[in-house]
Amino acid sequence: MTDPARASSLLSHFSAQRDELLADLEALVTRESPSDDAALVSALSAWLVERLGAGGVRAERVPCQGRGDALLARLGPEDGGTLLLGHLDTVWPKGSLGELPYGVQDGVARGPGVFDMKAGIAVALAVLRAVASGDVKPRGGLALLLTPDEEVGSTASRERLVAEARRRERVLVLEPAGDRGAAKIARKGTGFARVRFRGIASHAGLEPEKGASALLEASRFILFADALADREVGTSVVATTSSAGTRTNVVPERAELTLDYRLWTAAEGDRVTHALTSYRPYDGRVAMEIEGGVNRPPMEPNPASLELYARAASIAGAIGFDLPNARVGGASDGNLTAAEGVPTLDGLGPSGGGAHARSEHLIVEDLPRRAALIAGLLEEVDA
Repeated sequence: MTDPARASSLLSHFSAQRDELLADLEALVTRESPSDDAALVSALSAWLVERLGAGGVRAERVPCQGRGDALLARLGPEDGGTLLLGHLDTVWPKGSLGELPYGVQDGVARGPGVFDMKAGIAVALAVLRAVASGDVKPRGGLALLLTPDEEVGSTASRERLVAEARRRERVLVLEPAGDRGAAKIARKGTGFARVRFRGIASHAGLEPEKGASALLEASRFILFADALADREVGTSVVATTSSAGTRTNVVPERAELTLDYRLWTAAEGDRVTHALTSYRPYDGRVAMEIEGGVNRPPMEPNPASLELYARAASIAGAIGFDLPNARVGGASDGNLTAAEGVPTLDGLGPSGGGAHARSEHLIVEDLPRRAALIAGLLEEVDA
C-alpha cells in the first residue's frame, strides 16, 4: 500500500528541484549525442560522470567499441535491487540544434532529443542525487546504466547491459512515456534483414534473355516478404531501402535491400525469420545472400512485470497523476532485459511527444512527478 504522506513528501522534494532539473535538461539537450558520433556520445558520458560526482555519486565510463562510452553508476549493494536504464544517444545528427534550438515556453520544452530521452536522464540525475543525500532510501542496491547505442540496436553495449540486468531484481526503463503518460508493459520485438542478389548482366536491348535480373528477383522477394505480415496479430514486414542496377540499358547484375519486421511474440519472430531465410530465387541463375534476424526480442508482459506496473500506478495515484499502461510497436533496451527474465517496466520517463520528429517536445511539469514516481518505486518495491 502506498503511503500518501510519503508520496506527497517525494513530490515536494523534487518540485523544489525544478530549476535544477531544468538546468540539467538544458545541459543534456545542448550536448548533442548522435548515435553515429562516438566522440560526442563519450563527451556526454564524461559530463555526466562529473555531474553525478558533484552530487556525491560515483560513476564510470564504460567503453563500447565503435559507439562511445556508456555510463554506469552504482549505489549500495552491487547485486539485487533495481537497475535504472536509459540511453545517451539520439537520432539527431550533429548540428540539429542550429535548426531546433533548445527552449522552454508555456510549460513545454523543445529541442533535439529532449523527449527521447534526455528528460529521462535528467530525472535519473535528480533521483540519484536524492539517494546519495539520504532523501530517498532505496530497498536493495541501485544502478544506473546509460547505453551509447540504443537507437541503432545496442550491439556494442548489449553484453554489458545484459550482465548488469542479471545482477538486479527489476529494471525501470526511463524511456519517454507513451500516449497519455502511459507506462509501457509490452513492446514489439524487432527484426532486421539485409538481402543481396547477384544475377547476370546483359544488354537490355540486344540480349535481354541472356541476363538474369537481380532487380527482378529482389522485387519478387519484396512481395514474398510483404505477404509474411499478419496484421491481425500485429506482425509487420516492411522493405525499407533498396538499390540495384548500373545503367539504363543493362540487365541489373546486383541488387540489395533491407527489411524491418516487428512482432508481439517470439513465435512470430521465429516464423518470419525462418520464412525469409528459406526463400529460394525464382530464377535459379540468381544467387541470394541474407543476413540478420530478430535484433530485440519482444517485451512480453508477465505476472512479475504486471505487478511492478500495479505498484507504479498506485504510487502515481498517491502522487496525484494517472499512470495508464500501453503496448507499443517500438523497441528499447527494455526488450533485452525482459528477455533475460528480469521484471521490466518501461516508459517511466516524462510525458511529451514527437519522438524522432521536428515536433519533439516535453511537458515540463512531469519532470518532478516522474522523479517522485521512480523514487517511490525504489523505496516501496520489495528487495
